[in-house]
Amino acid sequence: MTTGIKNAAIQQINIAYNPVEDRLLLRIGFSDEVELAVWLTRRLVKGLWQLLQADEMTALGVPMTDALNAAHIQQAPERPDAMKKLDFTSEYKPRQNINQGDILLAKDCHILKSASQQVSLELVCSNGQTIKLMLTHDLIMALTNMLQMVSKETAWELPLPVNIPVMSSIQTSTALH
Repeated sequence: MTTGIKNAAIQQINIAYNPVEDRLLLRIGFSDEVELAVWLTRRLVKGLWQLLQADEMTALGVPMTDALNAAHIQQAPERPDAMKKLDFTSEYKPRQNINQGDILLAKDCHILKSASQQVSLELVCSNGQTIKLMLTHDLIMALTNMLQMVSKETAWELPLPVNIPVMSSIQTSTALH
């Protein structure tokens, strides 16, 4: 059984590619010197990326219908300042794993909004456990940046562009050759 963490502050996040498992390992280090480790599959990362991009654009006040014109967001004054606050160079400090050494496997993800308009990321794991992370602008930017960096190590060929919407449908040819 896993110990629960409630209202603990996140100190560090690390996402690393494991080529043997062909998965990403998300490690979340909390202020009380424990960490939560979760495997992320290619399918889950693809869905997570779409959710984070939609939420980031909404948080920045860009309606989803204007997403094609969202390139100006990258030049927005708040984006570089917010990125300066985030540290992507410090080495991740391993902590005691609250899962007694087991690593959870996320099988689904959702964005939830509470009645108080707080937004959280919910990772549903294969063992029935659910992880909820309160999403802040900084956390969204950290996750998107880390996913972009680690995607270069994978052979998944997932394009992870910032603020570019995913096409709603893919047209395929039914002609036989």
